[in-house]
Amino acid sequence: MKADRRQISTARGVALVRAIEMTRPEADRASSDPYAHRFVNPLTVQFMRVVGALGINRLTGIDGLMNFAMAREQHIAAVMVRELRAGAEQIVVLGAGFDTRCYRLPEAAAVPVFEVDHPVTQAAKREALRGVVEPLPAHVRFVGVDFDHDDLGERLRAAGYDEGKRTLFVWQGVIVYLTRDGADRTLAFIAGHSASGSVVVFDSIDSAALTGSGATGLRVFTSAMGENVTFGIGLDEIVPWLAARGFGDVDIFGHAAMQRAYLGRRPIAAGVYIATARVA
Repeated sequence: MKADRRQISTARGVALVRAIEMTRPEADRASSDPYAHRFVNPLTVQFMRVVGALGINRLTGIDGLMNFAMAREQHIAAVMVRELRAGAEQIVVLGAGFDTRCYRLPEAAAVPVFEVDHPVTQAAKREALRGVVEPLPAHVRFVGVDFDHDDLGERLRAAGYDEGKRTLFVWQGVIVYLTRDGADRTLAFIAGHSASGSVVVFDSIDSAALTGSGATGLRVFTSAMGENVTFGIGLDEIVPWLAARGFGDVDIFGHAAMQRAYLGRRPIAAGVYIATARVA
């Protein structure tokens, strides 16, 4: 049960960042999620606003990670829209947590969406959305998976996943908590059980950023959400690492590009990036 609680805590922590973002004036938001408040305590949102106003987030470096979370939210949404318009036939959200993009993006309504996560997290999500997104859209299918015991492929196929279709895999906020072997297994599944041209998009951090003074905010931020970062892939390693696992057409969207595209003068953590790669 401890793992279950950690997963919900992490999902709730990311939703909290989205809910805090919604308190900004609309023109100042990097991303918007009108459902985020359903997953968090409003008093926690107000408390975190006070913490931010006192400059504590800036001093610890948490602000750069919170801003990254919002830029990540928007950029992956843009990748989703682009791939759906280019012909993706289904979406698999690995570690879906409390993500709501597939409920908000009109393009996502045209294809099956498989939200993969622990059943406990999914039950909490359903409860939070009750009365707001009700009935839950028919195109979204919950695939409950206990990653320690269940076979991902079996669970997906039972839910209607078609390995012959061009698929978009959204793998947000997951890989940094895995071991290298765990990341390898997931990529092997994607490369071996989806059509050529399928795409995976995921975020990671340069392994060099996991040490030194810049890692303090990362440790504070992730431990507050119930997890600890265990894995990063160097920017000089990511392209050959993906190529060796059956992926090409790799695009790396780094922290500087995210800041320019979505954040303006708001700071962002160094070393974070979003990778998009295509099944060869």
